[in-house]
Amino acid sequence: MIKTGKVAVSGFTFPVVSLNTLIVGSGAAALNAAVTLSDLGQRNIAIATEDFGGGTSNNSGSDKQTYYKLTLAGNEPDSPYDMARDLFAGGGMHGDIALCEALGSARAFFRLIDLGVPFPHDRYGAYVGYKTDHDPKQRATSAGPLTSHLMFEALAREARRKRIRIFDRHQVIALLTSGSENEKKVVGAVAIDKDKARGARPEFMIFNAVNVVLGSGGPAGIYKTSVYPATQTGSHGMAFAAGAAGQNLGESQFGLASLKFRWNLSGTFQQAIPR
Repeated sequence: MIKTGKVAVSGFTFPVVSLNTLIVGSGAAALNAAVTLSDLGQRNIAIATEDFGGGTSNNSGSDKQTYYKLTLAGNEPDSPYDMARDLFAGGGMHGDIALCEALGSARAFFRLIDLGVPFPHDRYGAYVGYKTDHDPKQRATSAGPLTSHLMFEALAREARRKRIRIFDRHQVIALLTSGSENEKKVVGAVAIDKDKARGARPEFMIFNAVNVVLGSGGPAGIYKTSVYPATQTGSHGMAFAAGAAGQNLGESQFGLASLKFRWNLSGTFQQAIPR
């Protein structure tokens, strides 16, 4: 079970939470990680989030948000290997990760169906798809302009139903590590309790965790000029500060790289180059 207590550091006393897995963020990715871990039998997990429901998943939209998965309808042949090969061909993903995404895509999609996300299907129960840019198969689907919002709502309901502990308004600002160089590992995190912070005086909370999952979205905070809304700060920076290596950063952010008016160009993206 999740344990709470206090710890003394350099003459100061801080609240500490000890648990198996801390999940940072409350968007679709973070909530799905929490729900999936619960389904697999892990109970002492918790979510820490700066603002529950305040992230990109719940608040973004376009003319048609696309969900990408293995072809599940029609007579177009497809396989996890074919999908992985097409993902890898884009040049922004390693082959093993592409294969894992392809193999797990159908299971993840039907989890959302079971949770109530209204992806379209025909009268026979086939979840029809359409082709997207550079995709030879009909792997794309959409529940409308607010697909990710619907995903957030469904996963949030499930997380609450499972009574997963949520530390709302707790902004994780740093990862705690032990060891050095090749033996270095993450052992927890430090967060600011925003409800208890007063002015320039922060109120810290320490999480002592066996595992930490960063699920808080895009790395907007590491860009000098960002195409994300100012509220979407991401968490990649603290991973780099803790010693993690970054790869494929050219593919990590999408949107219009413009400092002025941003047109909504359906099906088009321009990369913002990291500083």
